[in-house]
Amino acid sequence: MLKQRDPDIILKMVKCVLSAAKRGKDQIDIFDITFKNMESLAFGIDKTQYREMLSNCMNDLIAMEEYELCAEIKKLLDKKVRKSRKKVLLNMGEPGIAP
Repeated sequence: MLKQRDPDIILKMVKCVLSAAKRGKDQIDIFDITFKNMESLAFGIDKTQYREMLSNCMNDLIAMEEYELCAEIKKLLDKKVRKSRKKVLLNMGEPGIAP
């Protein structure tokens, strides 16, 4: 189904990843497969892959006329990637006195 780019699968993956991105999740399981012997296998992606996955689905969403989702993805893709920064406090001395 993934190789054939099934529209239902694409919609579910995109909505799942958009939701995870909005909530700041570090990773998300896209789907689980449960076998007859009750063992399961989960497929997930990391936060670092969200942008690429969403970008790769844009043409499919356009073909499905899912323009609102495209707009949400575009908004997310246009945001600059923030790197975590440590706050540094500088001791600048007392007001009016040069350090």
